[in-house]
Amino acid sequence: MVEISRFGFDNPRFKALLTRQTKTPLEVLETVSRIIEDVRERHDAALFDYMKQFDGVDLTESGPRVSEEEFEAARERVPEGFPQALEEACANLFKFHQHQLQKSFRVEYPDGVLLERRVKPIDRIGITVPSGTAPLASSLYMNVIPAMVAGVPEIYIICAPREGAVHPAILHTAEYLGVKTLYRISGAQGIAALAFGTESVHAVDKIVGPGNIYVQTAKKFLFGTVGIDSLAGPSEIVILADGSANPEYAAADLLSQSEHGTGLEAGVVLSPSRELLEQVQKRVQGFLRNADLRRRCSAALEKFGNLFLVESMTEAVDAANAIAPEHVELLCRNAGRLADRIVNAGAIFVGESSPEPVGDYFCGTNHVLPTGGTARFSSGLGVADFLRSYSVVHYSDDALKRHRSTMLALMRPEEMKAHMLSLQVRGKPS
Repeated sequence: MVEISRFGFDNPRFKALLTRQTKTPLEVLETVSRIIEDVRERHDAALFDYMKQFDGVDLTESGPRVSEEEFEAARERVPEGFPQALEEACANLFKFHQHQLQKSFRVEYPDGVLLERRVKPIDRIGITVPSGTAPLASSLYMNVIPAMVAGVPEIYIICAPREGAVHPAILHTAEYLGVKTLYRISGAQGIAALAFGTESVHAVDKIVGPGNIYVQTAKKFLFGTVGIDSLAGPSEIVILADGSANPEYAAADLLSQSEHGTGLEAGVVLSPSRELLEQVQKRVQGFLRNADLRRRCSAALEKFGNLFLVESMTEAVDAANAIAPEHVELLCRNAGRLADRIVNAGAIFVGESSPEPVGDYFCGTNHVLPTGGTARFSSGLGVADFLRSYSVVHYSDDALKRHRSTMLALMRPEEMKAHMLSLQVRGKPS
């Protein structure tokens, strides 16, 4: 199921990895466009219709907002051990993300010029929390915590109900973080409701968080009406392993992304050791058979599961940088030094005791990362995504007089006559 092949930039399976982000199907584009326009025009009426159609929940009488009674009931139903684990994970995230805060600054010049850069949090954000295949409470705290560190005053969450209710782990996480405005809505209709506002859903300034192709397409269409974090694609992991690597570790880690369930996830092992790759292949088959993973992982492994035999670890690094994956794992000797040569990745996990799930759930870094090769030019979610900044300019009369002729010289080639006039009228005697 997971093929071994010799690596090459012209290997068809490798080329398929680089181009796996396909165009959005026309049916999805048309459906999302129709939903957005309907919610824009009919507000709650359209939102409730789509929630009934797609999620089988009638919000007509209850409304979309989770009640205090539902939060109370969740406290009794949250999985054992989860509250304590959540507390530790959140503490780690707060500690790490505090270092990302940006500060306002000002620069004063001798001729009476004062320039400032002021940094402020975004006023209102909406966060999408998927729960179709699993209740992703980890996505909730990964998105909420950097927003809290940034100082965002209003945070709203949307999450699809299952059998009319939101999973207790998600409700408990939201309550623990102090976010009590959670809407039982989802999909393109939920994104549109956040973007425009309805009678029962508050409009926001930016929408962040993962979701299926309908959610991502809605975010793309509505960018400009609201800000967005990114257009997240299927998950991916690239593992660089030499002959010293434990094949069982590599096999388990390879499967860690394939189980997300879209069938488009990528799992790759790059190694100069054919023996290791054969052992990884064997153990992947064993895990699929014995750990009840075949249903969730098979489609992705058949399409984008690869064991590439490389000439050297240098070639493995070159291949990884070309893929620019969401996750890179280094299961090899001198992993720390090799990490310095990986320049295109959402996150790098160094050594056999640093598997990717450590970052997904606990250590403090963020698991909202660039996918589909976008790590070449973008970064994972952080505090900066919830901040905005602007400049403040204060020129003295003396400074304007001193620099007027220089500024006019810059404007003349562009023939910006009104810009020039703005300075020229200030040069006239009063």
